[in-house]
Amino acid sequence: MSIVISNPPYNMKWQHPFFAQSQSRFDLGLPPENNANFAFVLSALDHSEKATFILPNAVLYTSNKDEFIVKKNLVDKNYLEAVISLPGNMFESTSIPTCILVFNKRKSHSYTQVIDLKGKETKEIRDQRGQYGKTNTNRVYKKELNVLSNDVIKEVLSVIESRKNEVGFTKSVSINDIKEQEYDLNPGKYIDTESVDNIHRPYEDIIKDLNRIIESKNGVKITINEKMAKDLEIYDLMQDFKQSKELNKNMNEMLKAVNPNLKIKKEDIAALSRNKEMKFEVKNFERVPEMIALFISMWKQFVMTLNNEENRLLVELRDALLPDLISGDIDVSQNEYDAKEDK
Repeated sequence: MSIVISNPPYNMKWQHPFFAQSQSRFDLGLPPENNANFAFVLSALDHSEKATFILPNAVLYTSNKDEFIVKKNLVDKNYLEAVISLPGNMFESTSIPTCILVFNKRKSHSYTQVIDLKGKETKEIRDQRGQYGKTNTNRVYKKELNVLSNDVIKEVLSVIESRKNEVGFTKSVSINDIKEQEYDLNPGKYIDTESVDNIHRPYEDIIKDLNRIIESKNGVKITINEKMAKDLEIYDLMQDFKQSKELNKNMNEMLKAVNPNLKIKKEDIAALSRNKEMKFEVKNFERVPEMIALFISMWKQFVMTLNNEENRLLVELRDALLPDLISGDIDVSQNEYDAKEDK
């Protein structure tokens, strides 16, 4: 039996081969040309009984119709054995959230094990080597990464085999369960949580994760002509940034009543222009190889992935704040937001 283990390049463009529809690897659907994530998966499963992929979280809840068809058929064919949501900041070159998809074409049951490893990670400091700007000066700097211990890895393998359920960690779900969630593979949709009144992660931890995502997004700023943005199909995304800025401002106003030292970083990632221009402003040289290499279409996919993670964290923060606001434990009526700080 052949087995594939792969961490392919994320969100890569590719071209449909001639007569793609007649190739057996695309019997479950033809992935879009602007994203080869599922093309890698289907190509592996065409030659192997089992495959394990590390992919960006966007594959779990993609809204692209062609990707959705592939994902739906993989579930309906009972090929998906496990979905593992990984902690962020696990890679040296990128901090985007990722997941592991485990496929098995010869399962003896019709369940998929969903696992959430957030909170199971440990911290590790590693030396990083790189160059600064256009100089050839080598430099060494420290970077904190999240890693999974051998014990955690053994636990994951055990729950996949035993198909156990554990509150807040894992659950065995049926194909019908996934259908009811419209094929959304985010483990958080299925894993049971303890029913406890207003228990949430510390605000400091939520803000730290949120700011980490924003820092990654702010690594490179793009300024682009409005018409060009529409032609490249990123105009709506640029508009989303405006709403995100306003939401961050409102969240910061509420956070002042919780702790004046807590603050969500400002986003400065994109700007629309009526001039005939498109320019990239590099603001974090440690992110240059990652962001520039992705360029326009991959930049779009990269930022959309971060947006999804940011939105999840903002919802988590909102849900944490609302009960305290309703109960009166947080009083924002006396707080005056200093708009100058956001100019």
